[in-house]
Amino acid sequence: MKEALAEFARSLGFALCRVAPAIQPPHVEKFRHWLAEGNAGEMAWMERNADRRTDPQLVLPGAKSVVVLAMSYWQGDAEPKGSLDRIARYAWNEDYHDFIEPKLRQIDAFLQQHGGVQRYYADTGPVLERDFGALSGAGWQGKSTMLIHPKLGAWFFLAEVLTTLDLPPDAPQPLYGCMPHRGDCRAAPARRPALHRLPDH
Repeated sequence: MKEALAEFARSLGFALCRVAPAIQPPHVEKFRHWLAEGNAGEMAWMERNADRRTDPQLVLPGAKSVVVLAMSYWQGDAEPKGSLDRIARYAWNEDYHDFIEPKLRQIDAFLQQHGGVQRYYADTGPVLERDFGALSGAGWQGKSTMLIHPKLGAWFFLAEVLTTLDLPPDAPQPLYGCMPHRGDCRAAPARRPALHRLPDH
């Protein structure tokens, strides 16, 4: 079923489909310390949902797995045209939430067919997504805290599907460092062609 899930995710345009166990994220204490120091600023929702962000069981009781999905937004080497030179590449197309969430509904429906109950998010829910991304092997967290994948670089959106299905977890990546996973590396992630590009709309 996991192989079928990965194949279905690829057919929807996701570049990666990995699985992490639905456990307490590794950076819970650092996250709480970050909040205590007032670093959330005007993002009050981070504090409101702090407990849920640190315990998947509070988001989905009985959750056993977190399906981590990545969709590339690498636009190639083309130079931006006109006003796009002031806009981050991830925003060159339509709002990624509107683009990704219908695909997550399809992943949800797929898992329902196998008896799963799900909650899914595209950067909108109480999930420490980069922690689960690292746990699933979707990349490792660099010193910038960005998740970096050997082929996708840091040019991808993350989405998560929490499920009650007990899926075999993938091997994690180291949480810090850079290629070849050395903690003292200071190189920026290379601009590499992505496995998949976000379609133009």
